[in-house]
Amino acid sequence: MLRRFYRLYQEAHVPFFAAALAYYALLSLMPLLFLLVGLFGFLLSGNPALRNEVFQALTELTLALFPARPEMAQSLLDFLTRGAFPLTLGSGLLLLWAGSNFFAALSYALGLIFGRPPGVRSRLLALVTPFLLGLGLILLALLGLALGFLARFLPQGLLGPLEELVPLSTAFLLFLLTYALLRGAGRLRALPPLAAGAGVATLLFEGIRLGLPRLLPRSQYELLYGPLAGFVLALLGLYLILLALLVGAVAARVLEEAREAG
Repeated sequence: MLRRFYRLYQEAHVPFFAAALAYYALLSLMPLLFLLVGLFGFLLSGNPALRNEVFQALTELTLALFPARPEMAQSLLDFLTRGAFPLTLGSGLLLLWAGSNFFAALSYALGLIFGRPPGVRSRLLALVTPFLLGLGLILLALLGLALGFLARFLPQGLLGPLEELVPLSTAFLLFLLTYALLRGAGRLRALPPLAAGAGVATLLFEGIRLGLPRLLPRSQYELLYGPLAGFVLALLGLYLILLALLVGAVAARVLEEAREAG
């Protein structure tokens, strides 16, 4: 089984796809910055007090950087308020397009691992996967809020072990949902191997979450890369998480084959 795992790991080019998907994911998040700027413009339009505070801050900044252009602060504020709707709409559509392309690439990589060639189904799933995963995140966040609210009325420390399991269970459910959506789990008997693969990915993710900040402190990256430290850490974190996702998929495929052979 270990030999088959290693062979499939090599045949699917797991490190290559993890690195490519990490770059793709980070670049796909760029429209999110413009979306946040557009939403901030909507917030300024409906809050005159906040708009005045932002105008004062922009005035001080522009006078310090461009003393000969004092009108730049008003121009920036007008751009934020008047361009809020087109900027939000355009960046939202671009974010949806980039997200669907990322999940299409992820579906292709998982298709190679699970032996399912990409087609129209994988492209359609790539369009709806961001919404379904977002809905899953919202539901899990609501569950976390409910547990936090419940903990106020229970004896202190009663939910301590449960609070430790929440990040693990959240990661496990998201990995399992990703496998089930992009690989397909039409029958219940297909879920146990996927659940085992999600368990492997979750353990790797937990190791990354706990070990990466200790092994690679941010201060060392700031010393080496300067302002690019955040970008490097984000890229490395995405690479390791996607590597865990693909390794879990390889484990699920090997368990599927062993189950069918048995």
